[in-house]
Amino acid sequence: MERAIRLQCFQNLANYRKPSSFIIKETFPLPPYSTVLGMIHAACGFTSFHPMKLSIQGTNQGTISELYTRYSFTAGGKYEEGRHQICINDEQKYGIFKGIANVELVCENHMVIHIIPEKEDFNLVYESLKNPPRYLSLGRYEDTLDVERVDIVNIYLDESVTAQRDIYVPVDSEISGGEYGTTIYNLTKEFEITKQGMRRWKKENGRVRAYHFPKGQSLEQAYVDDFEGDAAIVFA
Repeated sequence: MERAIRLQCFQNLANYRKPSSFIIKETFPLPPYSTVLGMIHAACGFTSFHPMKLSIQGTNQGTISELYTRYSFTAGGKYEEGRHQICINDEQKYGIFKGIANVELVCENHMVIHIIPEKEDFNLVYESLKNPPRYLSLGRYEDTLDVERVDIVNIYLDESVTAQRDIYVPVDSEISGGEYGTTIYNLTKEFEITKQGMRRWKKENGRVRAYHFPKGQSLEQAYVDDFEGDAAIVFA
């Protein structure tokens, strides 16, 4: 039996951006592993990477499209009147485009996130999520996170389990999400800093291929937590 930190949280509107989307900022239905890891590291004040296992699940009311102000520029691009909307640096006169674009937002996302840190980090992560030094966000900086409760739970193997929420299930896990016609996402997770100071996704655990497993489906066997009244599946 393994201990985990169970984070129950809510977001009214949020964008968990797909890296391949530019003209329209598309969103994943749930935050990817790297986004959640970033939020936890910010809450704890970590300045270097701390490995931890994650299980992410939730239910929402679908997505909407919203307009936002978009700024773009070309490095070294000179300002041209009638072409650029903004001019910066009076001496060099660089030009910036200003316009509108669309962003896709997940609505009313109720989530349960299980976190299994290294033993030496367990208490720090737990206390930091219960009493964060500043407001937490998940997705964009303005996508604030409403932390409803933080608990320590035990995880154990159970039989005949029904998913109460949509959940990310790694493809290399023991179940086959493909049997349910589920979508597979290539989710980012762990990164490393190169000698040049650049962030790069690790070769191992840098990306995780995961099913977006639907709620309401039953599994013959799965790990669950012992949270009273609302036991949740765990795929960490």
